[in-house]
Amino acid sequence: MKKFIISILFVVAIYFIWNYIDSYKEVSEVIDGDTFKTVDGKTVRLTGINSPEVNEPCYKEARDKLKEIIKGKKIRLEKDIKEKDEYGRLLRYVYVDDLFVNSEMIRLGLARFEEIEPNTKYSELFLEMENKARKIRRCIWE
Repeated sequence: MKKFIISILFVVAIYFIWNYIDSYKEVSEVIDGDTFKTVDGKTVRLTGINSPEVNEPCYKEARDKLKEIIKGKKIRLEKDIKEKDEYGRLLRYVYVDDLFVNSEMIRLGLARFEEIEPNTKYSELFLEMENKARKIRRCIWE
């Protein structure tokens, strides 16, 4: 029984270590204001936001700001419920040190809040950030 418990604890420890290691990535390329690639080839979509597309106001500003914040840096990825979107991109909340990147992009008026069930963990925060950006007429809200 003791060996069984130790085996179970070992498997649980490996699972948590693997998830911890896998949650830290380095960014190799920024595609636009809400999508990027990691050095291991994964494409990541920032969960809960939608940045302007090419030829929309603030597209360049959003892409450039995301690049400034994350390119070449170690980031921490946080999952919600749904793992991937319909294009196979990882859906993640992203952090650089203590900066919550998804929220920051909304706060700066470089992305809109976009709630897509079931990934709603930070919906209230994102809505609050969008309302503030809209009120002070930041970038996409000009």
